[in-house]
Amino acid sequence: MPPTDPTGPWPEQQVLLTHLAAWMSERRWFPLKDEQPPDGAALRVVADSRLAPGVRDLVVAVPRTDHSPVLMHVPLVLDSPGALERLTGAGEAPGAAGFALPDGTALVDGPHHPSFWRAWARDVERAGTVLDAAGVRAIARRAERVRVLTGEQSNTSVVLPAPDGGDAPARSRPDQGAGSQDAATEGLIIKLFRVLAPGRNPDVEVSVALARDGWDRVPAPVAWSTVQLPGALGPGGAASEDAAPRDAASEAADGAVASVLVDQATDGFSLFCSLAGRDDGPGSPVRERAVALARDLGATTAQMHAHLASALGTYEPVSPRALEAELRRRARWALAEVPSLGAEVPGLQAAVDALYARLGSLDHLPASTRVHGDDHLGQVLYCEPRGRWYVLDFEGEPLRPLAQRREPDQPLRDVAGMLRSFDYAAAVGKAPDPTWLPAVRAAFLAGYRSSSEGPGGEEGETVLAALELDKALYEAVYEARNRPDWSAIPRRGLKALTGAGLRG
Repeated sequence: MPPTDPTGPWPEQQVLLTHLAAWMSERRWFPLKDEQPPDGAALRVVADSRLAPGVRDLVVAVPRTDHSPVLMHVPLVLDSPGALERLTGAGEAPGAAGFALPDGTALVDGPHHPSFWRAWARDVERAGTVLDAAGVRAIARRAERVRVLTGEQSNTSVVLPAPDGGDAPARSRPDQGAGSQDAATEGLIIKLFRVLAPGRNPDVEVSVALARDGWDRVPAPVAWSTVQLPGALGPGGAASEDAAPRDAASEAADGAVASVLVDQATDGFSLFCSLAGRDDGPGSPVRERAVALARDLGATTAQMHAHLASALGTYEPVSPRALEAELRRRARWALAEVPSLGAEVPGLQAAVDALYARLGSLDHLPASTRVHGDDHLGQVLYCEPRGRWYVLDFEGEPLRPLAQRREPDQPLRDVAGMLRSFDYAAAVGKAPDPTWLPAVRAAFLAGYRSSSEGPGGEEGETVLAALELDKALYEAVYEARNRPDWSAIPRRGLKALTGAGLRG
């Protein structure tokens, strides 16, 4: 039986897991939506850190048929009846803050509870995973003001605003006392990772490396936490009896990361959707602003790639034939998943074959580096007061295995992702003028090429065209599965890419 806490006894572990399974399967961040809801009896606790009385940082293995278990990160705080209603934020779904046991005891989702963040701040200080000690102390002081963001899906993010809700330091805010350490620290945002795997999470590893390399277009990391996972998992996620002792077999995973909040900023997708919808033609002020922002975003993307190479190194690329084989495999998968594409996009298969054959015939590919991995307009913020772009979320595609997300890749894959995102902004924003999309795409590419030492000419055009085609095929599958009303967006992109090569 687990030990009790001064706040009251924790339920028996099986009771806890039964209720946890039912609650967890209803959350937006739960990744196994296509499978049967998990059976609490099959769940296993593989990590259990008692951060403070009544505060447990749990990692639970959820079994899958014919697959390794998924390791879910679910911190819990034991609290009294009524806590769930008090801690559910505006705009959150019912039950988002946790669940109640039959006796009324509340088990609160850690990100929603001040006690968890105070304990988390103490824990990272003890562990030494800190870049900004004042920021960590501010987390503990602001824990009562924590606000859970409602837009995240695969993880959970919370904001701990500066005392006046802004992000300016105290020296520029005379209304705050000069001796107030809390007021001297900017607003903070913390992302708690929900699906864990042994090894560094690129969202932590890359953002810390870029900040240490001196790049100021990433929100400055403050601190991060690690969770020790068993080094060997048996069926159902239980630690194997024949595994090495915990201190020898365990591996660390990044559990959460705190960063400075970029306040007074707009995400790139919302910004370009608005500009697309208000566009009034070439040469107009709205068009010129969209073009200027796209050009600056291209230059920012090139800076990101330069700093990634500087901070984390360059690597020998795969051969052109190997990349061709990978993209052909992915194209076969997409066309099998959405068989209607062949009829909806005339000449698609022939165009795929021709472009990928041209890719495979290149003498070599540019050097590989670490990349963003999921670069699109929703992953960047534009801060109007500072007149600059910030890049977020280096986690890569969350459903890909962690080891794959950390592999070096072609930087132009990020460029392809951003170009495809402009297509989405034009469609969702309902750009009235068909020249808007080619104008912002061309501006983004011009900004990137003006600041990049990457490949140009025919070689660069071929690699970029192949990677953008690959991205559009992936989007066709994603939209068919998740947002059928948006399926026309990648179809239009495929028609343009296969009918006229690389646009822009």
